[in-house]
Amino acid sequence: MPDLVTQIQADPVLAGRLVHIANGAAVNKGRPLVAVNKDALLMIGLDAVRQVTLAIALTTDRPQEKCAGFDYSLFWARAVAMACAAQILAEYYGDAPPAEMFASGLLANIGRLGLASCRPEQYTALLTQQLDSAALTVAEKRTFGFNHLELAAAMMQDWEIPRLFCDAILFHEAPERSGLDDESRILRLARMLQVAAVIADYCVAPDASHDAALPALLHTGAPLNGEVEHVIALCDRVGRDWSEWGTLVKIASHKLPPTREVLQRVQASAAD
Repeated sequence: MPDLVTQIQADPVLAGRLVHIANGAAVNKGRPLVAVNKDALLMIGLDAVRQVTLAIALTTDRPQEKCAGFDYSLFWARAVAMACAAQILAEYYGDAPPAEMFASGLLANIGRLGLASCRPEQYTALLTQQLDSAALTVAEKRTFGFNHLELAAAMMQDWEIPRLFCDAILFHEAPERSGLDDESRILRLARMLQVAAVIADYCVAPDASHDAALPALLHTGAPLNGEVEHVIALCDRVGRDWSEWGTLVKIASHKLPPTREVLQRVQASAAD
């Protein structure tokens, strides 16, 4: 713990964010803190410290934005939204610790960032073709010899993240084509990440597009299976968490409209 405190104190951005969290009304009931110490870390919880550290490391020390066709701002906003959604889904359904799913959601598309950073001209050429997600993944494989999912899984294995989460990310965009057994834990986590990705798409959609984005979430299948009240509660909570994280790590998040109101508009439009 003393070594961890020393490492955090050496990073002023991280230290400042953690002090801000520790002094929050929901955390600190006593005298406000002015510096990171062992008591502050224990008050916040080590899982939360790890989440904040990972999120800040990825979103603060960003690579040079040299891929002309890659929307970096949208990438980071969606990554944080997916992390929030994955964490909350893990709280609801189990199968994996919420903190591990937060990290998995945050890293699920890190392969796209890797391609944009290391092969900017070639990746821009692919992105300008305006391919849908599935077609772009095929084009990545054809162009580079691997796609962004394979790259993300390989990067995570290199960071010694457990293989379970690497494989879940590898299959999360199309779990039904993974060939995994229905009882597979990897498949359950992949489906959870698939839902988290659709929730993230809903979060980052422009206000005028929320009505079109919500039905996609209602039809994602397991584990939500179209449970309307659950979808409403989930989206509202993810929206709140995403907005708070956006302020914390300085990414472009925004307040979402109440999900029930969006659903009512969707239902009214369908009835017409």
